[in-house]
Amino acid sequence: MAQTVNEVTDLMSDKTRRPNSKFQFSTSVKYFFMALVLGLLVLILIMGGKALRDAPPAAIYVSSQGLTAPQYRSLQQAMSQQKVSSFFTSDLQALRDISTGLAWVDQVSVSRDWQRGIVVTALPKQAVANFGTERLVDAKGAVFVPADNSDLTQERFATLQGEITQAPVIMQQMQQVNDWYVPLGIQVEDIILSPRMTWLIRFDNGLRVIVDNENTAQKLLNLSQLLSNQLSTRRDEIQSVDLRYKNGFTIAWNVSQSEIDESQQIVASEN
Repeated sequence: MAQTVNEVTDLMSDKTRRPNSKFQFSTSVKYFFMALVLGLLVLILIMGGKALRDAPPAAIYVSSQGLTAPQYRSLQQAMSQQKVSSFFTSDLQALRDISTGLAWVDQVSVSRDWQRGIVVTALPKQAVANFGTERLVDAKGAVFVPADNSDLTQERFATLQGEITQAPVIMQQMQQVNDWYVPLGIQVEDIILSPRMTWLIRFDNGLRVIVDNENTAQKLLNLSQLLSNQLSTRRDEIQSVDLRYKNGFTIAWNVSQSEIDESQQIVASEN
């Protein structure tokens, strides 16, 4: 029994002395293969870079979705003047900046598409009012020149006037006034903010209101309440209201033609 154990021990000790592999790569061969792999990678990168540099310019596709014909032509013309590189190396941000540089453009998306090339999709600003006679303004108060001049001075829009930098303030004031006066069935037709910060408002029923920049909102709100209550029966007789007073206001009344004729007859009879 002891002899058998010794034999097994000898066999196991022989196995431990055997090499794990019959083939051993020298250090120089390993370095050679590593250098070969790195060289191939560098070569692939160089060839890939050359292919990108030598690739033809990418095509720019302007989407007409959501655009009028004049807007599409304006964007197409702006993009056709741009020099672009290949499909992969073209600067999409530069194209986006150029597109948003068009006054009527609100938002722009520029993306790569395998079939169409570089796709430019624009969202136009939505005008809600005229700003003077040569511009429009959107709900955020952004003033812009439309792609089509026929869109200027639309009758269905109110007209805002003042400094362009004050456009958001004027737009906000108009929206607030419309909210206050909608129970009266009237809305702003023209609103002007003068350099001295005086507001001149004309409603679609002909009523004109002038107010200074001191407690403007409270004065306009109080007037809407007076017109709804104490002055409700005489609203149509009011020509204009001046709110530029600390403790009150003045009213200019409409004078009918019959009253003018009557006053002229009285003057004539006195003479």
